[in-house]
Amino acid sequence: MTDRPRKSTRYRDIAAEMQKEIRLGTYPIGELLPIETELMARFAASRQTVREALRIVTEQGLIVRRAGLGSVVIATEPPVLFTHSVKSLNEWLRYSNETYRQVVQSRDVTADRKLATMLKCEPGKHWFLIESIRRADAFAEPLGWTEIYVLRKFSGVIERRDHGRAPVHEQIAKMYGQTIEYAQLEVLARGMPAKMAKHLKVKPGSPALTMVRRYYGQREELFEVTITTHPEGRYTYSMDMQRSLRPRV
Repeated sequence: MTDRPRKSTRYRDIAAEMQKEIRLGTYPIGELLPIETELMARFAASRQTVREALRIVTEQGLIVRRAGLGSVVIATEPPVLFTHSVKSLNEWLRYSNETYRQVVQSRDVTADRKLATMLKCEPGKHWFLIESIRRADAFAEPLGWTEIYVLRKFSGVIERRDHGRAPVHEQIAKMYGQTIEYAQLEVLARGMPAKMAKHLKVKPGSPALTMVRRYYGQREELFEVTITTHPEGRYTYSMDMQRSLRPRV
């Protein structure tokens, strides 16, 4: 006797079938998928099962569901898009554990006026620079280009076996006892710098999102700055916030 398929398997099977049909052009971009009742009849499934299947297809970026209209096809293949959801300040200070850094090169640098403005340090300050490509095991395309500036006395982090998989500020804390007293996060839009474009397989000047994280230790010493630049459509941040309740008087 064969066991009946579980509900969780069923809605995933339905989602896979819809994904296949969208990919093959059965439902071209701009057209509507059948309504829920038609899908229920076709797959002999409950409304809840069909809705779960549509949720999966929606999350993959293939359709968008519009009230009073239905499910509209917007893509034939899932976009190369990594979503980083954060719910706390600590999560803003580090990247998702699902990503890692592939080191390209490292070297000593001295901040000129332009770099000093970006890092928010004095011109002439000495840094150790680690340049990497940020990747995720689940995606073939690179997610971004990372420049990590640390004080030269912390350059030993590059030798750690876990260097590419762990946040550098955590490695500095373990190796040197330097902890974060406070941090800054800056988000800016800019054109993709030419030196990064080739590594990220995009055109120079194309839209890019840059995240700058600055880490300060005791006596307000700036000891690390991480600058990560993401090509358009490769990485998105999702932040959940909740309004705090006013205390009762």
